[in-house]
Amino acid sequence: MMRSLILLSLGLLCAANPSPPQVVVYTYKPMEKGETNTLLCHAKEFNPPNIELQLYADGNPFSDANQTDLSFESNWKFKLTTFIELIPREDVEYSCHVTHMGRTNIYKLESF
Repeated sequence: MMRSLILLSLGLLCAANPSPPQVVVYTYKPMEKGETNTLLCHAKEFNPPNIELQLYADGNPFSDANQTDLSFESNWKFKLTTFIELIPREDVEYSCHVTHMGRTNIYKLESF
C-alpha cells in the first residue's frame, strides 16, 4: 500500500513537469579495430520516467542488451543507460532508438 502511494505521488509530480531526454550514444573506450568494447546509450534529464531505450546495429535490434536501474537526480529528473559488449565494426551503423511520451527519436554512434 505504501509503495503504491509513493509511486502514485511520484507519477503526479512527474506529470506536472514533463521534459524530453538528453541522449548520447558512445563507447566505453576509444574504438580500435578488432577490440572488444561496450556500446552505451545514456538518457538523462527526462520526466516522466516511462522511457524505452533500444540499441541497434544496421537497423537490427540487439536482443541481449543490458540496462541499468532507472534512477533520478535531486531535481526529480530521471536517467537510464542501456549497454552491450561487442566488437565494433567500421561497416556497421550503431544507433539507439529512444521512445518517450509517445515519440521515438534515433541517435547514432559517431563512426570510427
